[in-house]
Amino acid sequence: MTVASPPRHRRSTYRRPPATVTAIGVLLPLLVIGALQGGMAMVMDPMHPMGMTTDYLEGAPVHTYFWPGWFLLGIAAASIVTTVGLFSNWQWHWARGIEETVGYRWPWIGAVSIGIVLLTFEVIELFVVPFHPVMHPLLIATSLSILGLAVTPSARRRLAVRR
Repeated sequence: MTVASPPRHRRSTYRRPPATVTAIGVLLPLLVIGALQGGMAMVMDPMHPMGMTTDYLEGAPVHTYFWPGWFLLGIAAASIVTTVGLFSNWQWHWARGIEETVGYRWPWIGAVSIGIVLLTFEVIELFVVPFHPVMHPLLIATSLSILGLAVTPSARRRLAVRR
């Protein structure tokens, strides 16, 4: 009599991402929620989104919220794509040259870029529009957190280009 051996399970090649990458993957979707809400409100009602008036834009190079709304929608789209890239092995052939030059996969480049662009936008905005006691500090903290987490050794190791 032959005894059947238990089925062999293939070892999964999935490795849990480090906490730093997971934290980026939490911050980006939170940014998406706010950017989608604000961006859609600004594009749909560029004169009075969410009750704001264009008086806030007095020193800005724009006179309505239409273009800032599109900026926020762009941040939301980039954040969604970057979040998916953080947790998948999504490869873009066109990005391969950039990845090899920089030494990191495109989601790392995306996270750093989102952090830099958002931080730059918010710092410039501080000098152009009246200070908002919640949104400005919150978005500056978010952008600095994304940048800080992306440059940690664990995130860089996880998102480094494998040669």
